[in-house]
Amino acid sequence: MNPRLIRVAIVAIGILVVSSASYFLNDLNTQINTQRYAMDNLREQAAGLSATIASIHAGQFAYVARGQNEGFWMSHVAGLKPVVEKQAADFAASLTSPAAQNAFETTTAALENLKTLDSRAKEFVQGGTSLLAGDMIFSDGLEQTTTASTQLMTALNEELRARHGTTAGLLSRQVAIAGVAAGTMIVLLIALVVSSSVQAQAPEPEVAAVPPIDPVRFETPLPRAKPAVTPKLITTAHLCGELARVADSSELPTLLMRASKVLDASGIIVWVAEPARNCLRPAISHGYEDKVISRMGNIHRDANNAAAAAYRSAEIRTVAGDAITNGALVVPLMTSDGCVGVLSAEMKGGGEKDESSQALATIFAAQLAMLVSTPSNPGVSAAFSVHSEPAPLKAAAQG
Repeated sequence: MNPRLIRVAIVAIGILVVSSASYFLNDLNTQINTQRYAMDNLREQAAGLSATIASIHAGQFAYVARGQNEGFWMSHVAGLKPVVEKQAADFAASLTSPAAQNAFETTTAALENLKTLDSRAKEFVQGGTSLLAGDMIFSDGLEQTTTASTQLMTALNEELRARHGTTAGLLSRQVAIAGVAAGTMIVLLIALVVSSSVQAQAPEPEVAAVPPIDPVRFETPLPRAKPAVTPKLITTAHLCGELARVADSSELPTLLMRASKVLDASGIIVWVAEPARNCLRPAISHGYEDKVISRMGNIHRDANNAAAAAYRSAEIRTVAGDAITNGALVVPLMTSDGCVGVLSAEMKGGGEKDESSQALATIFAAQLAMLVSTPSNPGVSAAFSVHSEPAPLKAAAQG
């Protein structure tokens, strides 16, 4: 067979392999993102349902409390009943694991018992027997509330465990597809090199009467494949370039917001050390309200938390999240004078454990450290000054 046709066929097969692998990898990535979104939604639903159950039981306590208007609290609890029923129905519809569904059936039964108990307690209170109503609320009511909340968390954990298993399976399929595609491309490249060598070694036919016509040759080898560059890395490069060109503190909120999207963080705070370096103060942030930042206050370097530990050790520190709360990633701001502050990011979905997220956060911290330590730009340095007015912080928090 003509070596040229062989090379064309090899290139066509390579294009087909790359296209197919890209399609399947993109489809699997969509499924993984769907699972992660579903898990975040489940956590929010569970938190809302748990809060409503607690509100109902608190309202029942007020039935028999001295000085309380039982009519108001009875109306309040009656208004919460349809809310808790809808929240329970929505949460049950989101469950796919049999173990989670079985656990939530106990929660549903406890809520029904709590509803029946509430009706009887109202009858006792309206009949003037508040003592019997109080005994029922503080014994059976507390037991049913505890059972409902406990089984709700059990159902949530079982469902999250099942969905984590599904996500791990999808990731394994991604790795397998990428490995098969890479192996196939290596084989095709070897075949392409071999076919080129065979043609180069083949003798030219001798024709006496007619001058030989040089055939078309593929003398220039195909370019070597470049390693893949992830979209996050490209975005990080552009963002660092913009941070290096910051001329005014008003540009920082938008850049911090973009950094939080790259890290998949719900909030970011840049803590800067005071001149004596015994205390960290929040200089600029994104994702938090002003009152939240005010309540945080300053952090002493000897405090028992991740921010102080990262500042003292000049090393990355993480705080693990759980089914309800997010985790945290704290990266030191390092300069030639040592550690001048830390960058703390509130991470979602266990992102604080991801090595790529830690690497990207370290890149952002290095760029921000240059802004903190460079006095040549007063407009930017003011945003990080521990003696400045809180206007830059307020602008960043609203960003």
